[in-house]
Amino acid sequence: MDNVDSDQTKPIPAYYCCYLLRSTVNKRAGLYVGSTPNPPRRLPQHNGLSKGGAKKTATKNRPWEMVLLVEGFMSRTAALQFEWAWQHEDSRHMSKGEPGNTKRRQRPRRSLTANLEKLHSLLQSPCFSRWPLNIRIFASDVYQLWRVWCDRANGTIPEHIRTIPDGNCPHNSPEPETDHPRVGSIDGIQTDYSKIQDYLEKAVFLLDDPNELHCKVCEAQAKPEKELVIVCPQASCFGISHLLCLSARFLKSSNDPNQLVPRSGTCPACSKLVQWPLMMQELSFRTRGGKEVQVILRKKARSDKRKAAAARPAEIDANTASNEPLESTAQAFDRLNENVHQDVLDEDWAEELDCASEDDTNERLKTGSKDQQRVEIVIEDSDEDDLEFL
Repeated sequence: MDNVDSDQTKPIPAYYCCYLLRSTVNKRAGLYVGSTPNPPRRLPQHNGLSKGGAKKTATKNRPWEMVLLVEGFMSRTAALQFEWAWQHEDSRHMSKGEPGNTKRRQRPRRSLTANLEKLHSLLQSPCFSRWPLNIRIFASDVYQLWRVWCDRANGTIPEHIRTIPDGNCPHNSPEPETDHPRVGSIDGIQTDYSKIQDYLEKAVFLLDDPNELHCKVCEAQAKPEKELVIVCPQASCFGISHLLCLSARFLKSSNDPNQLVPRSGTCPACSKLVQWPLMMQELSFRTRGGKEVQVILRKKARSDKRKAAAARPAEIDANTASNEPLESTAQAFDRLNENVHQDVLDEDWAEELDCASEDDTNERLKTGSKDQQRVEIVIEDSDEDDLEFL
């Protein structure tokens, strides 16, 4: 219960996935299922290169490789639920129509094919089929086996769940939409909030003056200091809406009476398709991220300053370029969150953001010494993974 309660007070993670680990020494020797918010950090832990690896991977089968990721989980609790279901053959999360659910409990099958079969079944099940998930595969043999299984299995996974061929998978493989590009390797995965920094900055500035804000759905005044207000993620759109108004509009347009949470919809201001999970991530981070929001905005201000200086070195006033946007952003954020509870993120979580320079860190330590006794938020890796041997 503690984990569930704490998830409700945290921002939606910048990144969280379940993964399939395979030995590179003997690819038929063992498979390992786990979950993490940071694959580039977690893989060295499993290989004994840094502290924190699971005991079950501290074997002669090292080194391990992450061959498949299931991405897009909106909380640690959600990832752990999926991880547990993937590990257990008799999981109640399986569809009722799946063969084997009414048979006597048998020893789980532990081959790569069996793991992919179970994954395919889970993504069809009512428990997970509506989640905003994607599959990223880094090994070409795993990708080919997954394609074969998808073609021969009964039923298909939902269209919104994309398969992303990555790593050494053929480059002529069908590419998903640009929202999910190839990253090349585990180290290329972006696990911090920097990917939404432009979106976040736009939202903070738009909501700075609540007297001029009106919902694009109901046309009533929007009060971000009292209500949950959503900003369109399209860079050229300045439309805002009440959370409940836009949610109801998206659900109505989906024509699916069983859908409880929107996946996407058309913005009432710009008429472009927008993704609901992205908007919820920005909203939750803006209202729950605390001082880490200002860290992101400071990084954005410094980046803009460097770009402007490189483009027009003779015309840039460094002080004006750096101080005015930063001051306005910080003031706007303080007003927006004046009456909102803020969680303080722990050092490990802040490190995952990877967006604060040494100067910023020293500055925050000087100004925030009085806050050091507050309760910290921790996003942990799973330590309940399941090692599978043939």
